[in-house]
Amino acid sequence: MSSNVAHLIKVASNEISRSVNNFAAKYDLTGTQVQIIDFLTHIPENKETFQKDIETEFNIRRSTATNILKNMEKIDLIKRESVKSDSRLKKIIILPKAKDLQDKIDYFMKENDQKILSTLGTFERRGFLHALQKLPEKLKNN
Repeated sequence: MSSNVAHLIKVASNEISRSVNNFAAKYDLTGTQVQIIDFLTHIPENKETFQKDIETEFNIRRSTATNILKNMEKIDLIKRESVKSDSRLKKIIILPKAKDLQDKIDYFMKENDQKILSTLGTFERRGFLHALQKLPEKLKNN
């Protein structure tokens, strides 16, 4: 096995993605759709959420977010609604079909996190999580 850090992260990421996609497939969804549902359901109901929030949270390009959200809208997981102050802006509203999945998604995500973190001690977990949070910003190509 390689000791190249980027390679190890990619291999781990592939395993995590595979696990999330296998879970999502049970509901005819993609792993990304499940993760977006999870994100949206944890935002307070009084806070408006926009595509830009999804782009930022998942570090994805606008075109990618647009395609994912269009597909989620087609299958009645979300609705995009114009905002009075700016007709170009569309807030994302999570629909009952997606909300109904949240308990199952929550359970899966917690179990998945536990499986990932169970190989680390308490001190290692904190360092690992801290490093993962810092990595995207440090690696960003400006």
